[in-house]
Amino acid sequence: MNRLVGTGLASAMLVSGLVATAAPASAAPMGCPDAGDKGYAISDKSTLYKATNLHSEWFKDVDKPTIGYTSSKTGTLTAEGTAGVEAETGAIFAKASVSFSVTVGKSWSKSSSWNYSATAVNKAGKTKVRLTMFHEAKKFKAKKWIIVNASNGTCKTQWKWTKWFTAPVKKDSQVWGLEYK
Repeated sequence: MNRLVGTGLASAMLVSGLVATAAPASAAPMGCPDAGDKGYAISDKSTLYKATNLHSEWFKDVDKPTIGYTSSKTGTLTAEGTAGVEAETGAIFAKASVSFSVTVGKSWSKSSSWNYSATAVNKAGKTKVRLTMFHEAKKFKAKKWIIVNASNGTCKTQWKWTKWFTAPVKKDSQVWGLEYK
């Protein structure tokens, strides 16, 4: 019936001087319209505090020392996991920032005068201790995806890679603590 209506419509259009081409009613769309779209999925999120570059000298912990740190320096922390995807880190960290509801980035730094102290304890299996600044970081798994044409002409999601990242938060969120070895 559809073919009869389509043929009649095409005939009427030719008589009136219009040219028409009619596709068979069973024609499928040609390929995936979203092919080439890409993005990132963020999962396995956690918060941790990573040691920065600011710390005292090492002390023997058997003495249970009170360790102090006083200095005017810049504390820094750099993201981990960016090797091989440096050009994509901006997009990855933007997606992770939305996912965590806090801005993360490739690095964090703060210049200030630091003055802290803490009393160490003797920890089993450890011989040295120092006072260290730890900065808040977010650890997460990022997966890159791309939309491709499936063999039947539909859309298919293809995963390109999966990688772990640890990125410092951009806000000031640090704690001082004792680090043992």
